[in-house]
Amino acid sequence: MRRLRWWVAAGMIVLLLAQAMPWLRAAEPLPESEQRHDCPIGLGLSGPPGAVAVAPEDRQRMYLCFAYQQFGDLPDEELLARGGALCDSDVRDEELTRLLELRCPGLYERNQRIYLAERKAEEAEAKRRLAAAKAGCPRRKPVAEPVRQMRAALWVDTGGIQAWEEGYGGLDYSGRFLAKGRGTVHLSWGGDEKGPVCVTGEAYRQRPPHARGWQRSGEMSYHSPTGVLRFFGDDGDVTVAGAGSYRIRAYVRGVERAPDLARAKAVREVLIVVFPASATANRRAAARIGGGGAAGRGSA
Repeated sequence: MRRLRWWVAAGMIVLLLAQAMPWLRAAEPLPESEQRHDCPIGLGLSGPPGAVAVAPEDRQRMYLCFAYQQFGDLPDEELLARGGALCDSDVRDEELTRLLELRCPGLYERNQRIYLAERKAEEAEAKRRLAAAKAGCPRRKPVAEPVRQMRAALWVDTGGIQAWEEGYGGLDYSGRFLAKGRGTVHLSWGGDEKGPVCVTGEAYRQRPPHARGWQRSGEMSYHSPTGVLRFFGDDGDVTVAGAGSYRIRAYVRGVERAPDLARAKAVREVLIVVFPASATANRRAAARIGGGGAAGRGSA
């Protein structure tokens, strides 16, 4: 009889353990890689970092570091489950998107593909519209016989255009019509409206005559430290004699409010004329800078 009671007690213990197993499994700690440790506290991160800055094997751990801000201070299993349930949803909140890109495998890569495709399409459309604007720009006879003449339709945001040589920038033009800095040039005709502008550049080896029929004009001296000053991208070098001193003239007409780019029509016209200063001016400029700056490329 005593032995029978012992077997009954043992059976009850086994039954209770079997019923408790699911709860024990749920309470098991997550693997070491999924624990909230080594979180970037004190590094100035108020929200989840971009997945691009986190190694793929560390993204889930980093997700747990910040998920409590979105879902509350819950157990790791609950935080993972709540994020996982949103992996296939259409989330518009930027911070939540960054958080889910850490939680959902492949989500960051998919979002990047979508973003790059949209950006590529926008750039292609902008180029198409500027090409249409360029086709509508007037063709004008140069003031003399330039070494190089360039035409383009440029998009402007602040009533001006600028050019800079490689390694230079940061010009504060202070609203002047023509301004210069070390390796930088800025032309400003005022206004802050956006729109396309017809720009023609003419590069000369000798001083050309002045152009006529423009609303506003200006001229200034400019020293080119590298010999490559571009207003028109890779093919728009206007400094044909290499590093040294130049004169830059700028002319503007049709200065009025530009239409939206969607209309693909440029109403402003700009002419930029660049030619070397005299040999004496080049020698004086070289003496002032003591031979500093980047090496020139020689005569073109």
